[in-house]
Amino acid sequence: MPPHFGELMEMATRFRPARILMTAVELGLFDHLEEPRTPKDLAGLVGADARALEIVLNALTAMGVVRKSGGAFRNGEAASAFLVRGTDNYRGAIIRHLSHTWHGWTELTDTVLRGRASELKAEKWLDRHPVREEAWMRDFIWGMHALARDLAPEVAGKLDFTGVRRLLDLGGGPGTYAITFAQAAPGITAVVFDLPGPAEIARENIARHGLSHRVEVLPGNFLTDDLGRGYDFIWISHILHSHSEVQCRGLLAKAAAALNPGGTLAVQDFFLNDDGCTPAEAAFFSVHMLAVTPEGRSYRYREVMEWLSSLGLGDLQHWETSPQTSVVQARKP
Repeated sequence: MPPHFGELMEMATRFRPARILMTAVELGLFDHLEEPRTPKDLAGLVGADARALEIVLNALTAMGVVRKSGGAFRNGEAASAFLVRGTDNYRGAIIRHLSHTWHGWTELTDTVLRGRASELKAEKWLDRHPVREEAWMRDFIWGMHALARDLAPEVAGKLDFTGVRRLLDLGGGPGTYAITFAQAAPGITAVVFDLPGPAEIARENIARHGLSHRVEVLPGNFLTDDLGRGYDFIWISHILHSHSEVQCRGLLAKAAAALNPGGTLAVQDFFLNDDGCTPAEAAFFSVHMLAVTPEGRSYRYREVMEWLSSLGLGDLQHWETSPQTSVVQARKP
């Protein structure tokens, strides 16, 4: 069949539902739509313009996110399950985080011309938007929890914790993986290592799960600070893509040094295959890192295997954790 321009137009306009959903989450619309409300009623609750809000609500209805009956709107099933703040299954933080990165995508052309993202973008964005830096960070970290909470139990079922007594969740953010691994293997004690802000959130999350006696938190900068010693298993999830190759190799070297002999190092990420363009999500995510970090990108899994081999680690393995993510695993002799 001959090419059809409509396919390219569809690609070019896919930003529209994404931006509409982000705006709805930022305004907290779904918090008030567990019961039917008119645009006028909702506008009074969120401080928005009723006419503009009705336009957005109609689009959300077209997207299947909310339902409309007469002149009133209410949450659809997915919005009710995941986008109402204060509920146990709330996942809106990751959507707010994506909204915070929007500025990087709007400047992507300049970034490609320049070769790297501006390190001042986040600060400029914060200057233009009524959100504090701490709230920005919390959205990111709780957003990581929103993504990890479903995947972590599946990953735990594929890992071998035989003989593991002490585990390090390096750059562990909210501690989701450390919590899940501790639940899966009662003999494990774990350490979550991350910057002070994320470390505080990890403490909240660990306490919420009643695991403060088995999962501790160690604040620090993994690029510059000591990681400790004596770990039987080190888990590094979705960390490498934010950093340069030099930083990644340095971090892996520190992790290998912190492992006990016979210990396992497992790295999960949006790894690319040898072709550099599959899985598609890894290719898209690499552009995301180009847009929002100075030197980040998605790495090929074979690159990481070579780095680990050069550190003297063996028994190299690569296996999928989801259609988008995979793990490179190695053992210290």
